[in-house]
Amino acid sequence: MIRHIEVDGIPTMIAPTQGPMKAGLVFRVGMADETLATSGITHLVEHLALSEFALPDSHANGATGMINTHFYVEGAPDYVSTFLTRACDAITALPLDRLERERTIVRTEAATRGSGAATEMPVWRYGAQGYGLAGSCDFGVETLRAEDVRAWAADWFTRENAMLWIAGDDVPPGLRLRLPGGVRRPAPPAKSILPLLPAYVVNGSGQVMMDAVVSRSMSANVLSTVIERRLFQTLRHERGGSYVTAAVYKWLNSEHGTITALADTLPENQGVVVNGFIEVLAALKAGDIPAADVEAGKAALQEFVRDPDFEAISLRNDSADLLNGGRPLTVEELLAESDAITTDDVHAVAVEAMGSALLRLPEGHEADWAGFARAPLFSPAAVPGTKYATHESSDESIVVGTSGVSLITPHGPITIRYDQCVAAEAWPHGARRLVGADGLIVGIDPRYFAIDQKAMAMIDAGVPPSAVIWRPALPDEPEKPANPVAEEPRTEQRPVRSVLRTSVRVMTGIVFTAWFVFALLATAGVATRSDADATDWVAIALIWFIGWPFKNAVLRYLTKLRTAH
Repeated sequence: MIRHIEVDGIPTMIAPTQGPMKAGLVFRVGMADETLATSGITHLVEHLALSEFALPDSHANGATGMINTHFYVEGAPDYVSTFLTRACDAITALPLDRLERERTIVRTEAATRGSGAATEMPVWRYGAQGYGLAGSCDFGVETLRAEDVRAWAADWFTRENAMLWIAGDDVPPGLRLRLPGGVRRPAPPAKSILPLLPAYVVNGSGQVMMDAVVSRSMSANVLSTVIERRLFQTLRHERGGSYVTAAVYKWLNSEHGTITALADTLPENQGVVVNGFIEVLAALKAGDIPAADVEAGKAALQEFVRDPDFEAISLRNDSADLLNGGRPLTVEELLAESDAITTDDVHAVAVEAMGSALLRLPEGHEADWAGFARAPLFSPAAVPGTKYATHESSDESIVVGTSGVSLITPHGPITIRYDQCVAAEAWPHGARRLVGADGLIVGIDPRYFAIDQKAMAMIDAGVPPSAVIWRPALPDEPEKPANPVAEEPRTEQRPVRSVLRTSVRVMTGIVFTAWFVFALLATAGVATRSDADATDWVAIALIWFIGWPFKNAVLRYLTKLRTAH
């Protein structure tokens, strides 16, 4: 039986457990509350608060999720009490002397996490904002200031914005949660930016994936089991195109959950798996749902709920659910609701899921034939303004206007409006990279585009100051003086660079053509000699051995020269 009390003004849930005491403090703040320019700030607070407990054998840790941040611990009551008490004390007085070290650790963790389908899909659905920041890899953490981190902790890590759960007999002695007062923060809305759904995106990976947003329900949980069983039967058992087929249901916020399904495949089987995957989804939408699969989903759900330790196991999710405005169901309610699920209920969720589905397909495959719209790669229109060409012949150009910028490509424009710019990276040599709320990116580099200082000043004045992220000078790019005096426009240097590069290319071409012809003729000459011995062939090998690496070195130099200019 779950008890509801308060500890130091924080709502608390307590349930008995068969194992050692476990406890957690959940805050209603996560990645979806940040902006791209400040992404990673919640994670940084979590790391700073727990820096005292950075021991490999510690049964305590923290986790920053999409809309919640969690500090959790397992062990003797005294240890649980000490951990949570010190974590709260650290939150109210962050050890900012460790900021640079923890910043490095957070960035390293983000790099280790890397990117993949799990982080790409939210960006396609939600853009570079809100729930789409799951794929940000803590983009802004490198430039966050101490005062930014301190203010974030004071605003979000408060009594009113927290829940405590304890799996044990009672509150551990000595527990003090000395947090500042604040307000309960509602979870941000999960609004898709895709103009049409269902939709699909294409990626080079050999994995097929589906992500769908549905109303929270037990039927949605059962549908995930049905999808997994249908994918296994079709793609692995019948067609032999996949080894891993899986589907999982998770709650997103108090109103919605997500169903994610995937199937792996080898390159030669991609067509079979893509078609089979889509056919399974279409059949479920049409109502072709085997009753046996529904019963299997219900049975798995009920088996989990009937676990004697279920209430203690569920405390972490239930406390987060309450914190986000949801109402966790009791064991009796869960069993009754799951028992009442029918095939029609699961079909209704399948229709909802297919209406919001986002597919991720391997490169070279499409899903238009199945009613999925390809997610847009370009903007509907370019902004009005002045067009700037590239220094060298190219089909691309940049338009800079008072409302935003547009990259003009042969396939369509990519537009970032200033009022929709969520991050603006800036480098000392003058380059800028703007990221729009929809996740599109436009890079403006004076080394590539013949753009004047007036246009760059218009861009800098247009983007919100809160979105600007200053990056350090590139390794091979000297930093500009703070107040450059009478600096020649970079466009006027182009003829010198072009003549030099052309001369080098011509001379290199002549030298290597001569070397190649000489090496080829020498090889042919030795091959046609009847008296050729091992010494002759060693000489030929040396000719090729000496010349080939030299060729590669010069070509690398040319590539570097072309990139730099």
